Amino acid sequence: MKALDKFFKLLLKVFVSAGVFGFVYMVVSDLTRKPEPFTPKPRPIIEEASTSKTQNTRKSAASTTPAPTPVATGPQSSGEQLFTVNCAPCHQVGGAGLPGIAPSIRNRDFLAIASDEFILNTVRKGRLGTAMAPRPDLSEEAIRNIITYLRSVPVTNVITVKVDDSLKFAGNAKAGADIYLRYCSSCHGPNGEGYTVGVPGPGIGLPGFLSTVSDDYIFQTLKQGRIGTPMQPFLGARGLANLSETDAHDVIAHLHELGKHNAAISASPVAEAGDAKRGRMQFDANCVACHQPGGVGKVGFAPSIRNRDFLAIASDDFIRTTIQKGRLGTAMVPRADLSAQVVNDIIAYLRDLPIENPIELKIDSSLRFNGDAQKGALKYASFCATCHGPQGEGYMAGVPGPGIGLPGFLDVASDDYILKTIQHGRVGTPMRSFIGARGIANLTEEDAYDIIAQLRVMGKNHGGGQ
Repeated sequence: MKALDKFFKLLLKVFVSAGVFGFVYMVVSDLTRKPEPFTPKPRPIIEEASTSKTQNTRKSAASTTPAPTPVATGPQSSGEQLFTVNCAPCHQVGGAGLPGIAPSIRNRDFLAIASDEFILNTVRKGRLGTAMAPRPDLSEEAIRNIITYLRSVPVTNVITVKVDDSLKFAGNAKAGADIYLRYCSSCHGPNGEGYTVGVPGPGIGLPGFLSTVSDDYIFQTLKQGRIGTPMQPFLGARGLANLSETDAHDVIAHLHELGKHNAAISASPVAEAGDAKRGRMQFDANCVACHQPGGVGKVGFAPSIRNRDFLAIASDDFIRTTIQKGRLGTAMVPRADLSAQVVNDIIAYLRDLPIENPIELKIDSSLRFNGDAQKGALKYASFCATCHGPQGEGYMAGVPGPGIGLPGFLDVASDDYILKTIQHGRVGTPMRSFIGARGIANLTEEDAYDIIAQLRVMGKNHGGGQ
């Protein structure tokens, strides 16, 4: 037994000695070995037809590695940008529309019924009595790019509808009045006034609509409806009301009578003091799509017009002129279609909105400041360009602030108006005060004069471009 123990101890010593010797040998060998030149091994080529294990590996890699975002180019991308700036505030992102605000213009049935020329003329001429004002500032190329974008929507179950604009139906307006009252008035208003009376549907009894569409356009709309919207088909067995073609002709005849009625009302001159209750309804119909409920605005779309500083700086005449003349180069188009009474009512509504800590400011529109535009360019680039664009283009440049370098703004805003805005900012908005110790940049009034001078130069540059 003792002999066996001695044998195992001797064997253990041999293994240990061999291990130590081997380790020392490897170290010495590594230190004295000459490095071999590196030859990269070729990467194996993976065929499309791979094993299931390889396919699973690929799927896993694809799920964790995001694909590069394609860059949109061409008329469609240009049209999408133009649509976003000029149309989306009302018609919503992607043209889906919003009941009570604006109809859907990017769905199968509208695009099947509305020709390119129909859309082009609607954009150019607008819809009298609605927030769809004429857009003469948009070139034909710009409008056609918008149409290209609208047509790019992926559509399932595509349909083709041929509209004959020469057709005139001889319907019975009296019979149509009963049908309209039963099936149409709840969405479009008792007299086809649309959004102005708080209903979800557009004003199909207004002259602006009826002067644009043909009888067959209305007929095909009644027949097809608007998929994805509250407007369902009304004709035949598949329609909500199982109306006949004769019934549709009668409804169309009644709509034309409503058009005459509404035209007579809008033509009557009225200019009384504004009424805030009526103004709210008009604001909701004509302004809320851009300026949002209560006029709070939406960054990147439209400024706030219900905050303390705007209402203190902007006079009634300033607001009135802005509504009537619009802001050239922006979605704020001229609204000459709105009567003086409607404008007075909207202003009364804005003035009636509750605000905290109201202030009073006096604007002297006759003041002209002699700033240095060259110095102002540097200050504008440092403090203003991030929100308003490098050339004051505003929303079109993808920035959150409005176009303060555009003629549409500068033609209305006096030097003192701009100074007071830089000085006080706009409470409740990203526009902060920039002047003095309370300002985020501690600018002097002379700095503001320089910025105003640069804005005037921008206005001339943009004016020449348009």
